[in-house]
Amino acid sequence: MATRRVVFVCSGNICRSPMAAVIGKDLFAKHGKPAVIISGGTLELIGKRAASNAIAAVQELGLDLSSHRSQGTNPALLQMADDIVVMAPRHTAELTAKAPRLGAKIVELWRFYPADAPGAPLTQIEDPVGQDLQTFRESRDIILACLEDWIQSL
Repeated sequence: MATRRVVFVCSGNICRSPMAAVIGKDLFAKHGKPAVIISGGTLELIGKRAASNAIAAVQELGLDLSSHRSQGTNPALLQMADDIVVMAPRHTAELTAKAPRLGAKIVELWRFYPADAPGAPLTQIEDPVGQDLQTFRESRDIILACLEDWIQSL
């Protein structure tokens, strides 16, 4: 089985994409699917720690984001990816505006939210930046549900 190369993308790479990356890494391993997981942000923030509530929210799942540092979505990173997993339509638009060929690699994660889940269907995974821990938990749980569906579909 080939190792899948996945890049999770959000805006700042301090909330959604780092949570998705650490959850995704855990789920790929649990499903016995080899993967290299990276995350980046369209705002090109470099070296920022994950939001404290993002760290706390994934810590409740036994996962660790304490060493995460943000990075941008450089072309080499995106070209090497098998899948570019985005959190909102604007991420799709921003990435394909820079490199239209990336469109075939883009996975819009919110589309994997279960149809019978609260609040379905989603039009994006809302950015919890600056919000309280409960909002980050809700975002984490949406990301987890979407990733479970997506990874099982591979």
